Amino acid sequence: MKKLFTIFLLLFAITQNYSQNKNSETRHFIENAEITQINKDWNVKAEFKSGLGEVLSFFPVEAIDLKSNKKMKSLQMDMSISKGYFKSSWIDLNEVDEFILFIEQYVIPNLRDKTDRNQSTTYIFNSREITFSFYIEKSSRRISIYLKDNGVTDNEHYFWTETQVGKIPELLTMLKEIK
Repeated sequence: MKKLFTIFLLLFAITQNYSQNKNSETRHFIENAEITQINKDWNVKAEFKSGLGEVLSFFPVEAIDLKSNKKMKSLQMDMSISKGYFKSSWIDLNEVDEFILFIEQYVIPNLRDKTDRNQSTTYIFNSREITFSFYIEKSSRRISIYLKDNGVTDNEHYFWTETQVGKIPELLTMLKEIK
């Protein structure tokens, strides 16, 4: 019985620890502070717009727990899409380094690539709260951004564009500025 109880406690501890890491550290910081101030720098941003009036903005933020005066810097992403849907997600600074590497190594070098008939290539970056996908088929290219809640991807609300793919270098420049 003691072994069974010990195994149960171990599994419970592992499950709790795993489930706590599905969202960004920034989201946890904001949710756990009683009073929060969030400073947004709108001077340093990258923005993508779709033909349907949907907007996706990336910009640096600093969240401050006003009771403890602890601060956390992060990259915020606001998504505003059809039917009044709006959501903010965060990419922690340690994930920004990986995002920069992904864009430099896999997206920028392939911005002009084409695929053969009946073939496509997709490059995917996963952070705790977003999935960024760069898709190539024939001579067309598309970016798609999906949001995640507690590790689960929201496949109903997402942003995609083909016309704004050329703005990816601007996103890379902005990401490098916040580091």
